[in-house]
Amino acid sequence: MALSKICRPTPIRLARPQPLSLSLVRTYADNQHSRFNDQHSYKEEKEQWQYRPNGSGDYRVKLLAPTIWALVFSAGAFVVCAESFASHRKQFRESGRNILDILGLGMRGYDDESDQIWKLMNDAQVQMLVGRAHDVSGVAHARAIRRIAHMPSWVPFEVKRSMVIAADKWHRLSRGEKCVYTIAGINAVVFGMWQIPRLLPFMARTFLHDPRSGLSYTMLTSTFSHREVWHLLFNSIALVSFGTTVADVMGAEQFTAFYLSAGVVSSLASHLLAPLRPALLLPSLGASGAVYSVIGATMMMFPRAKIALIFLPFLPFTISQGFPALMAYDFLGAALGWRTFNHVAHLGGGLYGIAYVEWCSSQWSRLVRFVEKRKA
Repeated sequence: MALSKICRPTPIRLARPQPLSLSLVRTYADNQHSRFNDQHSYKEEKEQWQYRPNGSGDYRVKLLAPTIWALVFSAGAFVVCAESFASHRKQFRESGRNILDILGLGMRGYDDESDQIWKLMNDAQVQMLVGRAHDVSGVAHARAIRRIAHMPSWVPFEVKRSMVIAADKWHRLSRGEKCVYTIAGINAVVFGMWQIPRLLPFMARTFLHDPRSGLSYTMLTSTFSHREVWHLLFNSIALVSFGTTVADVMGAEQFTAFYLSAGVVSSLASHLLAPLRPALLLPSLGASGAVYSVIGATMMMFPRAKIALIFLPFLPFTISQGFPALMAYDFLGAALGWRTFNHVAHLGGGLYGIAYVEWCSSQWSRLVRFVEKRKA
């Protein structure tokens, strides 16, 4: 008995992991900031505030490397998207022999596509699922329906019908709308990853931008990251409401480059100004800066567009009245050091959207022509 008592293992109680909330992130950041202040001396003699570590570690807020990274990434995003647009336009031009084909009024390729659609839809399982007169927008749409119809038999019929409805809505969207909904879907996937406890260390390291981390790529990844449901919903609603129109005007490729660069520029603005207020050196996340850019671009394109707040739908006003008021609120929050939102990122994103439409959007066609000449 004595031996069994000695060898009996002591039960170990594992602490349940706590869900990571925005307040917990701020508490963590404040604790890290206090620890740095206790262990390292810092000086504010220069205009740029920096951590001054005594040991071998380097905890300074770097400014040059993130700025270079943001410029290189933004330029690369525009070049890659311009090459994609040029390739798409080249394929479109090669598909037509004359002006009628280019305008979509010719018959070249029409018979081949019709035959493919007919073969895909003239299937027993497809007709059993959607009937004989189901309207499709193209070959890709017909292939998607055929895949759904040939799913395993254990998949319920109602699930297949729901998938057909989703496929119909997706394939009838414009290319700009597909681009916007894809971005919203990525945001939702990243939000779901935040809900998995095992992924919290990875998410906090990869999808939070901390100015003191020395990482530059998090200026991009953090723009797809949301921790609170309300944060994700508000940004998604604003992105879909304003982004679909802007994407249709710009085109999917230009809007993709614009949105990615807007997210990086808004994060860079917050990063560069954060050292001026050491108490506000907190990890940040969210697509608000990029969404502000989209709203700013909408205001420049459609200054008389009528909008209304979700909770005040009976008080419509023009976007030229509402967006400057929102920017003024963020300017006040940035000046007074409010910590509810990242007001500096909001301001940077909004100004970038306005400046891009005013001065930079006309350069897109020049970039595309340059890419086409380089490929020729």
